[in-house]
Amino acid sequence: MRTIYKILGLAVIDLGLIWLWVYEMDPDPSVSIGIILLVPFIFVLNLIIAGVLFYAKKKEYSRIFLVNSVIASVIMFYLFGKGIDRHQNKRLEQWTFQKADTTFSLIRWKETNEFSMTYSLNHGSSWSFLDGHFENKNGKWILRADSLTMEVDKDNLMGFRKLTDTIKMEKVER
Repeated sequence: MRTIYKILGLAVIDLGLIWLWVYEMDPDPSVSIGIILLVPFIFVLNLIIAGVLFYAKKKEYSRIFLVNSVIASVIMFYLFGKGIDRHQNKRLEQWTFQKADTTFSLIRWKETNEFSMTYSLNHGSSWSFLDGHFENKNGKWILRADSLTMEVDKDNLMGFRKLTDTIKMEKVER
């Protein structure tokens, strides 16, 4: 029973250390391939520690680090994905809506006060067709591009094709 508590304690320490590492790293989606290196690194690091402890005649701790090699790898995989989501949420906000066979996406870039709209006819491809600036007025987002003005209020897009149009959008959560 004490071994389980030691494994859980080590997992909590791993959770804290890996969370700090990922938080400082602030991974963006372009480095998501790094998970292929980081998970095995965590796994092998724990195996090396288990091997050192085994040769130091600390067999109980060696077994704990063997189990921890799997637990820490899973924690790294999960927290790295959450780190990418956190990075994206800091930089953009996105909504989607459907019209006939076309999926539209509205992206508000938080750092530059800009937006872009894309459309997709099939999954996996999209084309940008509208870019502009946004501003917040009385809790509504005013989107301006060339001579076009639209509003976003509580996940509703107004003025997309006609001034009187109101389209219910779904917010993309990460």
